[in-house]
Amino acid sequence: MDLSVVLVSYNTRDLLEQALRSALEATAGLQVELFVVDNASRDGSADLVAEKFPQVKLIRSPRNLGFAGGNNLALRQVQGRHVLLLNTDTVVRRDTLSCLVGFLDTHPEAGAVGCKILNPDGTLQLACRRGFPTPMAAFCKVSGLSRLFPRSRRLAAYNLTYLDPEETNEVDALSGSCMMVRKAAMDQVGLLDEDYFMYGEDLDWCYRLRQAGWRIYYEPHTAIVHFKGESGRAEQMKVLYRFYEAMSIFVGKHMQQRYRFFPLWLLRVGIVLYGLGSLGVRVGRRLALPALDGVLVLTGLKLGIALRYHSHLSPLIRSIEEAGNQLGISVHPTRWLTPPPYTDLQWLVVYAGSAGTWLLAFYLLGLYDRHRLSALRAAGAVTVGFAGVVTVVFFFKAYNFSRLAAGAAWLFNIALVAGWRLAAGHLAQARRLGRRRLLVVGTEPVVARFLEYLDALGQAQWEVVGLVGLSPEWRGQQLAGKQVLGLVEELPQLLRDYEIGELVFTESTLAHALPQARQGWRRRLRIHMLPGSFAELVAKRTPASPAELPLVEISTRR
Repeated sequence: MDLSVVLVSYNTRDLLEQALRSALEATAGLQVELFVVDNASRDGSADLVAEKFPQVKLIRSPRNLGFAGGNNLALRQVQGRHVLLLNTDTVVRRDTLSCLVGFLDTHPEAGAVGCKILNPDGTLQLACRRGFPTPMAAFCKVSGLSRLFPRSRRLAAYNLTYLDPEETNEVDALSGSCMMVRKAAMDQVGLLDEDYFMYGEDLDWCYRLRQAGWRIYYEPHTAIVHFKGESGRAEQMKVLYRFYEAMSIFVGKHMQQRYRFFPLWLLRVGIVLYGLGSLGVRVGRRLALPALDGVLVLTGLKLGIALRYHSHLSPLIRSIEEAGNQLGISVHPTRWLTPPPYTDLQWLVVYAGSAGTWLLAFYLLGLYDRHRLSALRAAGAVTVGFAGVVTVVFFFKAYNFSRLAAGAAWLFNIALVAGWRLAAGHLAQARRLGRRRLLVVGTEPVVARFLEYLDALGQAQWEVVGLVGLSPEWRGQQLAGKQVLGLVEELPQLLRDYEIGELVFTESTLAHALPQARQGWRRRLRIHMLPGSFAELVAKRTPASPAELPLVEISTRR
């Protein structure tokens, strides 16, 4: 057995399928066994593997053991000469497995090797080759010096940005999202340390390998694409905590003896402060949209109360009242001029309570999730919020400032909250117009199915300009009525010559062609991935437009 590939799954069903498809395609010429350890996923990941990939050895864990614990379940059973840890949110190139196996076979001193890992936008993921977080390296990372001086060997020692990403280098540590380890080395140093629940276990493993005399290499002649953080997207705050917890564990375990005269509490304080800063940035981003809506809701409420009591019209109102009294007509419009005699604290409760009720309605109806730019959903949420405000003031008579004022605020808030979303939606649509020229990278059967489906859909939103092939024999050929315009190495020029606005990769071409696409990156370029199960997905639900097709949008540049 040449290789044992281990994937740990936790609620990444769709990405897991793509990772397995790409990994299986990369096994050509090798004797490979694949393991999937399902960490008690709730999205049917384990059932997917059992149904569609019977050749994969499935291990169902009754609870979430974390990355280290999940991998160890399979690592105790592997039979390959080498072992590959592979994340489920990755897509590998067809040559990735053979390239890494070949590297270990020709470098007997190597205990582990990792390849180039790309972000979905084609940039290098810095974690694919790292130094250990020594006090100096950690200080430069936390303080930002490593970003200011990325070419400095001393100041950029953690992310190794001074190294040429296109050259093979010996490094301290690799990323556990794609790390191949010699089984003999694993048997010598032991399995992953389960003190690390998520993050840090790869760093710890590499440290132990280095301590045992093995060398660790970065091999850039093959690559994968890593959709970083997908398994923890729903629990981002917990994931962030796990990351900085792992750094603290590593420092305590491996740095204590090495730097016994250095006050490591300073390093831990730095880790905490850096984590709090990162948390603050994330929280700020998540609160930006509710904050905008909060300001608009308060503005609408203020306008509603001002309209209800229209104190600026008091001279005119009093003139009307006096004229009516002179004519013997009983007119009392001044009762519209006097707001309730609330204290400042009571008015604060009115504004805060009303705004909070509206924002809660917005949250419950998805305005801060998938429907953030839906004007129709926003109008409905404002209406639900209005009903909530009226209900609350009905039960709290002391704050019954006026149902008419609340009604006026409802109208203003529809105009404000739904209005900006309507404008933003039209602007986004306008920016998409004229850049729907589509290029497909790949010539596999799933591409033909995709093109046929687009043609049957009869929509003019996308103009499929042509295809890009991987091998010379495809040049000038046609597939499903579309011509192969060029090869992958010509992709940057093709993007410019044909003014391409959208690019579709297949699972097998993504990692191979994404770096070339980045060389010709346009400011407004959207990148999609065509899943291998495209035909099955569209059979389950017929999309009404290309926008609803089951493509994985992996990057958007606007």
